Amino acid sequence: MLKAMIRLQWRAVWHIVAALTVAGLLLPLASVRTGWKGGLTNLPNFLTELQLWGLLYPALAALAGVALAAGIWSSDRRGHHIYALTLPIPRWRYVLLRYLAGLTLALPIVAAVWLGSVIASETLDLPAGLRIFPHALAAKFALALIVLFGFAFAIAASSSRALGIGVRFLALLVAVHLGVVMLYPKTNILWSLVTGLATWPGPFAALGGRWMLIDV
Repeated sequence: MLKAMIRLQWRAVWHIVAALTVAGLLLPLASVRTGWKGGLTNLPNFLTELQLWGLLYPALAALAGVALAAGIWSSDRRGHHIYALTLPIPRWRYVLLRYLAGLTLALPIVAAVWLGSVIASETLDLPAGLRIFPHALAAKFALALIVLFGFAFAIAASSSRALGIGVRFLALLVAVHLGVVMLYPKTNILWSLVTGLATWPGPFAALGGRWMLIDV
């Protein structure tokens, strides 16, 4: 059943997977080739540029997670989930199969980031004191992709009513935030919320930290 689901989802999102796989392969290569000039005097600028390039890794993970989740559930949403209701399997198993199929289709993207990182780090003649982290970077990317895909998957699988409730809740949160800011300008509810979610033990802590392929 899982193989059939993977084949079904592959036909729906193969172009997305292919494009993101190419992007994942080229990102590490581009990040080191554009800044490294082979001299010690260039090292601080190179590390600074590499840190800026690192911001694209969580962005790519977010793009991949959202695109895969939206593509996987697009046919069900167009058909108002009628196809899922006609299958002789429980709803929870159907959702689980779709989730596992999505994770399977994300593997080429993670593998491309890892391969690109290995190639990029091995082709540079780096001075002593610098270390390469291709495996750690790929693992961090994989973790971020799993978290973001799971979040986007849950949203994409939700009913229109649930999405409407979520939108109204966000609108209420923004309204409360604006009211608090007007009364207490130094209080920032949204920033505190984002910080709490993106730092340990928040669910999106994998997006934080340094995304460095090469570092001291």
